[in-house]
Amino acid sequence: MATACLRPGAAGNLVDAGRASPRACGIRPPGEAVVVRQRCQGPGCAELLPEAGVRGGRPRRYCSERCRSSSRRFLALLDRCLARRGARLETMAEERHLLRSAAYTVANEARGLAAVLDAEAGRPGWEQPAWWDRARPELGRPGAPYTRAALELLEAAHLAVAAAVAADRAPGDGWAEIGAALGVSEDTAARRYRRAADTPPPDR
Repeated sequence: MATACLRPGAAGNLVDAGRASPRACGIRPPGEAVVVRQRCQGPGCAELLPEAGVRGGRPRRYCSERCRSSSRRFLALLDRCLARRGARLETMAEERHLLRSAAYTVANEARGLAAVLDAEAGRPGWEQPAWWDRARPELGRPGAPYTRAALELLEAAHLAVAAAVAADRAPGDGWAEIGAALGVSEDTAARRYRRAADTPPPDR
């Protein structure tokens, strides 16, 4: 059945476009379902998919088998990337915990040495270490207590640096960046701080 078809004119008014069918005028018959056509979900593809059949069933998601295969490969690659990043986050959390423990050890050693020096500074002269002959191995005083305490502090600091290198390696920093921070070459940094369990992170 034909009907008068009015279309918007150039001036914004309605213009009679003649007699045409309701569908040609953009008018759907009463009770007709509105069909929304989906687009292909393949990577880089946005082709319109055919309308679903009257029998129903699962709607199509891809325009071709090639797009289906490309989507599967892309999703598999995405899963592998997410798995690597998750493992990297776990490793980084572990290394950061070790670095924090090493930093606390350095702080405790430094506070212990500073507490000894503060206590000695407040004593009278005859109780100062310089008043007595401190090197008495037979009494359990081998001498050079400050040097020994500083060496213990230095050893703790070396362990903290090694833990810091491992923490930087976890998120992906290379030996070139670590060597530049240490003021040594890439090979020297790798020889000095590479551990048996250290494996270069992905994407490096």
